[in-house]
Amino acid sequence: MKQCRRYERGQTLLEIVVALGVIAVVLTGLVTAVTASLRYSQVSKYRSQGVKFAQEGVELARKLRDTSPWADFSAYSSGTGAWCLNEAGSWSVSDGSGCPIAVGSTFWRTVTFVLSGSVMDVTSEVSWGDRSTGSTVTLRTYLSDWRQ
Repeated sequence: MKQCRRYERGQTLLEIVVALGVIAVVLTGLVTAVTASLRYSQVSKYRSQGVKFAQEGVELARKLRDTSPWADFSAYSSGTGAWCLNEAGSWSVSDGSGCPIAVGSTFWRTVTFVLSGSVMDVTSEVSWGDRSTGSTVTLRTYLSDWRQ
C-alpha cells in the first residue's frame, strides 16, 4: 500500500510540472499575440493620421485654387513646385525633403504642384518614422481653373 502511494505522489508531481509547462507556453503565446496586436494598432494609427494629413494637404491646395486667381495659383508650380504646409495652413517653399507639420511632430508633409497645360497636378506626400522603418502616404489629384 505504501509503495502505491509513493508512485501516486510522483505522478501528481509530474502532472503539476506538465500543467505548469502548458500554462507557460499558453501565456507566452498570449503575450506575443498582445504585443503584436499593440504594434500593428500603433502602425495603423500612424497610417490613419498620415492619410488625414495628406488629405488635408490636397484640400488646402483646392482651397488655394478656389480663393486665388488662376495665375497666382499656377505660380506655385514654379521652381521645384515643392511646398511645405504646416498645421496652421501656412505655405512655405520646400527644398523637397518636406517639413514637419508641427513643431516636434513626427509627420513631415510636402505638397508638390506641377502645371501641365491648364491642369495642375497636386501631390500631397506625408512621411513619418516609426521605429526603424519610415512610412509614406501619397495622395494625388488634378485641379483645373473651374471659373473659365
